[in-house]
Amino acid sequence: MMKKAIKKVTAVALSLAMLGAVGAAAAACSKEDDNTLVYWCFDSAMKDQVEEFYPSEEELGYKVEVEVIELSALQTRLDNGLRTGTNLPDVVALEAGAFKKYMDGDLMENLDDLKEYTGDMYDYTVEAATGADGHLYALATNVTPVVFAYKRSIAEDVFGTDDPAEIQKHFDTWEHFIDSARTLNENGYKITSSYMDMAKAFFGGREEGWVDENNNLVIDSSLTDGEYSLMEIAKTLHTENLSHEQAENSGTWYADISGNLVFGYFQATWGIETNLERNAVSTDGQNNTYGDWAIIQGPASAFDGGTFHCVVKGTNMLEQAKDFVTFFSTDETYLKTWASENNDFMNSKSLMQELAEDTELSSEFLGGQNPYSIYIAAAENINGSIITQYDSTINGSFKTWATNYAEGIEGAESVESAVAEFKNALKNIYQDINIA
Repeated sequence: MMKKAIKKVTAVALSLAMLGAVGAAAAACSKEDDNTLVYWCFDSAMKDQVEEFYPSEEELGYKVEVEVIELSALQTRLDNGLRTGTNLPDVVALEAGAFKKYMDGDLMENLDDLKEYTGDMYDYTVEAATGADGHLYALATNVTPVVFAYKRSIAEDVFGTDDPAEIQKHFDTWEHFIDSARTLNENGYKITSSYMDMAKAFFGGREEGWVDENNNLVIDSSLTDGEYSLMEIAKTLHTENLSHEQAENSGTWYADISGNLVFGYFQATWGIETNLERNAVSTDGQNNTYGDWAIIQGPASAFDGGTFHCVVKGTNMLEQAKDFVTFFSTDETYLKTWASENNDFMNSKSLMQELAEDTELSSEFLGGQNPYSIYIAAAENINGSIITQYDSTINGSFKTWATNYAEGIEGAESVESAVAEFKNALKNIYQDINIA
């Protein structure tokens, strides 16, 4: 039986204005105890991992101090520490949408001597951790492809089967996704709780990042062009009433997880437990979908989130910090044990393949399904080069204007006008991006 997965903390907009000041103090890393490796992370599960798996103080000859800090506060503290050169960690865990600012700002140590460990890692995580200068600045611990989770009972009722291989055929393209949404609607069901639920699959599945090498804004064609773009699918789902029309992460959105109306949710690997499993039983105990779920790859290869470990520039414990980062990306016992016991997807191709082939490994929540073959397929074609330091803010802004277009709000009556307003909004936020 699989147990709990690492929870994900929602990424927030970064404080980009501090970069210049931060850069000046980056080399002056200092802390109170020179015989302590200080590790900052954004999730208590990460502290649990250190306590359970990492060598003891007696074995190491030095202490490891772990501080759990909510992600937005972590970035503020890191910015302040880098600006002043005081009260800094040696190693910091950052989410995918956060660390680019630091690695491209020459604020983290070059980890090129750890490249030897990247051969068994998923390509997009290495690509994402490589700076514009070609150097490696982080190692990813877990891998977070987006999958489509659905309720088996509804699948059986509408499609005559709950078998993931058969259900994938109904959702392998965005065209089939819309066709299947209409079929579900005809049978009294809604495809998703929110019509913008699928946005994460588009944002994490783009071919081009928001900003190119010349700092020009780039809008990937998958977001705006054609009948099956993000904007047009959102409009179709809304105007044809194919979704339940709930706001993402609202109380009613979570309530739909335990109900019998909504078919599925797009979720990253961490979300299967954090969002779905935790809310499969309603608060009053009347509704229960635990064990009624399965996952498929769905119509896109995408990612959402992920934990990257960086070494703060100027640390006096550089080798110990590198050992720490290496351990949580390569130690076989840790990776395999944590994955199999917590339904997490770790950054080791060989070990995850081993779990995928384990006939005794299954998830009770997923109706006995072994999810790893799905995770692997979803992860193999992800493009890590699209990650930029601007992603959290720009994704949110684009969703706003895509929503306005879907609902026909004044100023967003067409794709062109909605995009124009989106660009105008960004101009007020980012003076360093060239927005035509």
